[in-house]
Amino acid sequence: MMETEVRDQMMHRLIKVLGRTRVLSSRPDLVPYTKDTYRIRYDEDYKYFPDAVVFPETTADVKGIVEIAADLKVPTIPKGGGSNRTGMLVPLTGGIVVDTIRMNRIVEVSVPNLYVTVQPGITLKELEDELAKHGLALNQEQGSFKVATIGGSISTSGFSRKHQKYGTIADRVMSLEVVLANGKVMRTGPKILYTSTGYRLQQLFVGAEGTLGIITEATLRVEPIPEAKDAILAFYHDFWSANEAALRTMSSCVTFTGGEAYEVEDATSLGAPQGRNGLFYLGFEGTKGEVHAQVEFVKKIVHETGGVLAKHDDAAKFMEKYTSQWCGARALTGFEDALTTYVPVEHMREFFEKLWGEVMPKHGSAPLPGEKFSLDVGRYRIMAGRFYLPKGEGAWEKYQALLRDIAKLTTRLGGSISSCHGVGIEHKDNLDLEYSEVALDVMRDLKKAIDPDNIMNPGKMLPDKK
Repeated sequence: MMETEVRDQMMHRLIKVLGRTRVLSSRPDLVPYTKDTYRIRYDEDYKYFPDAVVFPETTADVKGIVEIAADLKVPTIPKGGGSNRTGMLVPLTGGIVVDTIRMNRIVEVSVPNLYVTVQPGITLKELEDELAKHGLALNQEQGSFKVATIGGSISTSGFSRKHQKYGTIADRVMSLEVVLANGKVMRTGPKILYTSTGYRLQQLFVGAEGTLGIITEATLRVEPIPEAKDAILAFYHDFWSANEAALRTMSSCVTFTGGEAYEVEDATSLGAPQGRNGLFYLGFEGTKGEVHAQVEFVKKIVHETGGVLAKHDDAAKFMEKYTSQWCGARALTGFEDALTTYVPVEHMREFFEKLWGEVMPKHGSAPLPGEKFSLDVGRYRIMAGRFYLPKGEGAWEKYQALLRDIAKLTTRLGGSISSCHGVGIEHKDNLDLEYSEVALDVMRDLKKAIDPDNIMNPGKMLPDKK
């Protein structure tokens, strides 16, 4: 716990920099900032309180906040939309939560150079709506699209449903402005997408979860809004037959925005014939001619793999509904958790068979109905599922052992523990399975060099050295 004298000095200085209305310190006001959507241990609920929450509006504000934190050796935790699922926002050691939600200004839109510069607190949806007025799009439809901020998305290396054609947020980042742990402001490079000079400093902060600095501005690649859009929805007997169509498509030269293959309990409400519970859908964008050609190409794959195409209107309605509800569906949190692993596709069947047949039963867990199999179709082939948390005596220990065994299975097959949710506190103690001790030491050395007093979101991402 922070000493009273240090806390009083911190509060006095924060209020001097920001004014009283942009600094929260009372216990009730701090409750919403005690965690994100990650389920910490039940008896630790609302245990980790920050000492203050601040609302900067400019880079100068953030610089002032960090200079105070650096001087007093106070932890700082940058916050975006708050939808993180791995405990990235839990203030384990108190300190200052830097809520960037008021830093939501668009600084520049360059139509000729196809980039936009924004503050970190603008949400993905807000940015897309504004870009549309210029005939442009960022094309980053991640699961928390309506609430996720640009800064949060970059800090967790967020995944996009349109990744096949437009990449993820990591592929969009051209340049960043960052306030470092010593209060200095750094621009990582010029506002261009590609250069062969210097280190790619901006990539250090992609997926860094606020452990290296606070992003205060981001320049991102954008695209012209396409002339035409379309979608295909096809029904199969199960996930594995739908997956055959997905693999055929991914191995072809066809261009699409993104898609998914998965299995539900009952697909008849979507227009599927009885017993056809495997779904395969793709989205397409581009000129009218190329979209038409791509759709026809994939229709042929569907027929050759035994799929049944949904009516065009049903496919369009499905995509519209899916897009509007995807955010909410992925953000639902009950007594369950989600896995978003990556395993090479040649090991996918083995992964799912061992996951549901051995690992989950061993720890008293099981898949949610209709959430057992899922594959994001495209260049980043994330395999997902949702499962009930273990219950009963020792449930938390069972849950931690389950995460460890999932990580062991995933890494043994050459995969990654977390493909889009980040690390936070949920996965950090299993990173030793994915990275060598040499690689982890390099990460620790980078952290130490950039943040020598460990004030930037301490206790997250990197495991303690053995």
